[in-house]
Amino acid sequence: NQDALFTNIPEAMKKDFEADLKKYGWGQRNGKPYSKLRMLSGACVGRDTCRLTYTDSERYEPKLIDELEALGWGNLAESIGITGCERQCFRPSTKAVGLIGSGMDRYQLRLMGSQDARHQGRPIISSDDQMYLRMIPPEKVIVVLDTLFKYYKTNAQTGEDLGAFNRRIGMDGLITMFKENPATAELMAKTYPTDCVIE
Repeated sequence: NQDALFTNIPEAMKKDFEADLKKYGWGQRNGKPYSKLRMLSGACVGRDTCRLTYTDSERYEPKLIDELEALGWGNLAESIGITGCERQCFRPSTKAVGLIGSGMDRYQLRLMGSQDARHQGRPIISSDDQMYLRMIPPEKVIVVLDTLFKYYKTNAQTGEDLGAFNRRIGMDGLITMFKENPATAELMAKTYPTDCVIE
């Protein structure tokens, strides 16, 4: 992820400097320290800074993490990467969960990625060439991720991170899970041609 380094601060001024950072809310959101999930996740600038983007990313990501924290996922040591378009400036395909802007206020889900980039996230395409979850509205992203995280928590092996879990279950296994879960079944009823894949 990204760091901002403040260097050459005289020892006598460090406490004042840290107090100033706290005064402006550094390290906190809504009065609480950043969760692990929030610290590991991020987004490209998206709207309104980038004229190439279809949808929000930088402004959407904190709200999405707020919702996930409210559901109890703040301590999940995973990374969610969000970009506003297919240019993928925050490299969502190197995250356990990638969300890529695919249309006006719509996101495509990518899974199977890893932070070390040894594994690239892939769109949700079945072995019979059906693509799913390509145009998820923001209010349904939380439903999809909550469903995935619950499945992971229930079925993960000891020490298995989300990316490794997804790769072990396989794309068809994840598709079956999303289809059979009442929370996501309606979203899974819509398929897309594979020539719409965002690269």
